[in-house]
Amino acid sequence: MKSLFLLLLPLSILLAGCEGEEKTPLQVRPVKTTDVTREQSSVVSFVGTVEPQVTTNYGFEIFGRMISRSVQVGDLVKTGTVLARLDSVTLLEDVRAAKASLASAEASLSKARTDEARQKSLYTSQAVAKVKVDDAVRANAATLAAKLEAEASLAKAKERLTYAQLVCAYDGIITAISAEPGQVVAQSQTVVTVANPDLRDAVVDLPQTVAATLNIGTPVEIALQLDPKQILTGRVRRIEPAADAATRTQRIRIALGDAPPSFRLGSVVSVRLPDQHVSELSIPAMAVLERQGKTIVWSIAEDSKAVRARQIDVQRRPDGNWSVISGLKVGERIVTAGVHNLSDGQRVTILGEQK
Repeated sequence: MKSLFLLLLPLSILLAGCEGEEKTPLQVRPVKTTDVTREQSSVVSFVGTVEPQVTTNYGFEIFGRMISRSVQVGDLVKTGTVLARLDSVTLLEDVRAAKASLASAEASLSKARTDEARQKSLYTSQAVAKVKVDDAVRANAATLAAKLEAEASLAKAKERLTYAQLVCAYDGIITAISAEPGQVVAQSQTVVTVANPDLRDAVVDLPQTVAATLNIGTPVEIALQLDPKQILTGRVRRIEPAADAATRTQRIRIALGDAPPSFRLGSVVSVRLPDQHVSELSIPAMAVLERQGKTIVWSIAEDSKAVRARQIDVQRRPDGNWSVISGLKVGERIVTAGVHNLSDGQRVTILGEQK
């Protein structure tokens, strides 16, 4: 009995100690808050660049070693300009072999026609049997087919020889070089990129709330940043359907029409949208917190002083704040200072609030 008592004594002491411990509550933290409001933000201008509407990536139709390239980035090229060449020794040998095969086929055909004519003459004089004539006719047809096949082979060899050079299909400007002489290039590998300088777009990335106000054909003012007095009116040609995952902006392409030469490719422009106001939910940048790949804010319920994590979808505004796409409503209260030191369900005291 005494032994049992000695065994139970440490256990009772441990339980008594546990009962004496109290769970430490989360500290009540002071925070600053704001109410989510809807703002009318003026849309003024955005920065964009001039890009070509049409670009072509030129590559050889066959595998080979490039021996020359006659253009550089920025060069103006005309229709029919040879951009680059491959080593064509093997292709020339193929053409010579095809010519020799055709000459042999033509000689065989000539002999077959002579034999056919002779057999028919002999048959008329009853010097040979009809079977001899039939054999000569079949031989003549076979050699004719061989000649046609040789002609096709020669045409194919000549066509492949043209694949050894890249020829520009329209007047344009070289915008990129992707291979150098001496390099072995694969079939269809891009060697030179050519753009049509006559068809130009002003390309700009806009916040989704702004892009939503535009339609295909909407007139837009475009001004050169180097010379703001040079202004022209373009029209929205394309609105990318999906927003960029990182910036949450949509790319807009605005056709420049008959733009003067000063709006050259690569120029920086100011895109001035029509006079309008966009209504959007706006929250301060300091209220937004990134956690485990999610964007959250701390919201405070009206009947409680405890914070709750609220996942939202936002995009950056030009003024540095955030526009709320989803997750919040007008009038909700969120924390704007102290967001990094809070836990879900933690009670807070609001700085500046009357008690």
